[in-house]
Amino acid sequence: MNRFVGFFNDRLLNGGTTLVIMGCQWLYLWVFPWYHSYVNNPHWGHNYAESIAFLALGLAYFNRRLVSYVLAFIATLMIIPASLELLPHPATAIIGGVMAAAVIVDIVVERKRQYDLGQPANRQLAFWLKKHLPRLSFIMLAHIALIYFLVRLFLGTYETDTVTKVFDGLLFPFVFMLLFEDMPGITDETKAKRVAFFWGMAIMVVSLGILSHQPETQPALIVDIVVTILGIIALTSQRKHQLELSARAKSGQTAG
Repeated sequence: MNRFVGFFNDRLLNGGTTLVIMGCQWLYLWVFPWYHSYVNNPHWGHNYAESIAFLALGLAYFNRRLVSYVLAFIATLMIIPASLELLPHPATAIIGGVMAAAVIVDIVVERKRQYDLGQPANRQLAFWLKKHLPRLSFIMLAHIALIYFLVRLFLGTYETDTVTKVFDGLLFPFVFMLLFEDMPGITDETKAKRVAFFWGMAIMVVSLGILSHQPETQPALIVDIVVTILGIIALTSQRKHQLELSARAKSGQTAG
């Protein structure tokens, strides 16, 4: 139990976990149960590039290698042409898919490397790229909501359903939370990561809850609820353990 609590708190209680889960579930729904909707109305094709962008960025978040950050950034760049339909949806989906697959390859290749592949000789440039490429990618995610509310909804869109408005509305603060995770001046980085985790999970639970009348969404909703509960258990268990240690320390000082 202690190992699980430690692993969950140290490795999974962050925004990267929600990006991976969100990307996987979003992509799964559109590749399998909702594919017929895309066939009947190709405008829905933007969901492929957008979901892949979440997945690629989430994988890069955990890998923390320069090559992965570059690949994920390219994947997130596909959000704009996909959302505005500036390029054919198969093209943006393929480009994003290739980038996501390349991130997975990079994870395997660089698993035990001391230095990043392709790292510039200039240390300041390397530091700048690794620090700001993820931030630029997070900002690109926000363009999903920006384009929806400021362009597509304003000009008239086929997507007027409640779940789209709720998801895009909740996406704005989620992006800010991801940016704040390692923002200079943030005194409690761990707390920022936990807030991003629970907000991201809340986005999925609320969005899939709205769609829960569709049977194909229910397994994903159950997974999200379980992961959220596990996160709560891990967090409360760690805090309980910290309080016990603090009480023992005070007791020891009193006895001394």
